[in-house]
Amino acid sequence: MGALDGKTAIITGGGSGIGLGIAERFVREGAQVVLAGRSTQRLEAAVAKLGRNARAAQTDVADEAQVKRLIDSVKELDILVTCAGGAVFGPVEQVPMNSWRELFEGRFFGQLSACHYAVPKMKPGSSIMFCSGIAGHAALANYAGGAGLCGAVNAMARSLAIELASKGIRVNVLSPGLTRDTAIDWGVPSEAVPEFLAGLSNNIPMKRPGTAGDMADAAFFLATCAYATGMVLDVDGGWTAV
Repeated sequence: MGALDGKTAIITGGGSGIGLGIAERFVREGAQVVLAGRSTQRLEAAVAKLGRNARAAQTDVADEAQVKRLIDSVKELDILVTCAGGAVFGPVEQVPMNSWRELFEGRFFGQLSACHYAVPKMKPGSSIMFCSGIAGHAALANYAGGAGLCGAVNAMARSLAIELASKGIRVNVLSPGLTRDTAIDWGVPSEAVPEFLAGLSNNIPMKRPGTAGDMADAAFFLATCAYATGMVLDVDGGWTAV
C-alpha cells in the first residue's frame, strides 16, 4: 500500500519538469493524478509514462475559466499542486512590462484561482501546495519581477494556511532552487546555457543543481506530513543558507 492510496491530486504544470516529477512520485504512492498543462503533446507523453492512474487535462492556468473547468473535472480533491508557469529574465529596463504581467497571470493568479475553486471540494486532511522559488529569499540579478512574484506567492500561502486551518486544509509552498531539466528560458543563447548554469552552481554549497526527483521528495513530505502548514520549503542545495 502507498501513502497516497485513495487520494486524488491535481498537478498543474504536470507535463514536464518538476510537476511531472511530483506526479511520478504521487502515482507510485497510489494517488490518482490529473495532470494539467498547455501542451497536449507533453501531457499525452506524461500520461503514457505514468499509466492508468494518471489522466490529462489541457489547461492554460492564466485563463480562469479553464482553471475552473479543471477543478470541476473532479468530484473531490485531496491534494492540489500548482507548478505551472514560466519565468522571465532580463534587465529591468529592457523587459517589457507586459511580460511581467503575463508572468503574474499564470504563476500568481493561476495559483490563486486554482485554490479558489479547489477549496470547496477539499475535506479536512487535504493539502494545497503552491510553487514559488528561492528568488523570494535570495537576490538574483535580472529577475526583479520574478523575485516579486515568489515573494507574493509565499505571503499568499502563509495567509491561506491560517485562513484554511479551521477547515483542516494545510497550505505550503515548495520553493525550488536551481533545477535541471525544466522548460525555463534562461534568457541566454542555447549554446551558453551550460556555462550559465555552471556559474549559478558555484553559488550552491552542494555545487550542483537539483533534480525533479529532489523536488518530488520535498513535495511528498509536504503532502503527507499532517503537521506541516504555513511552510515555505526551500529545496536549494543550501543556496539560501549562504
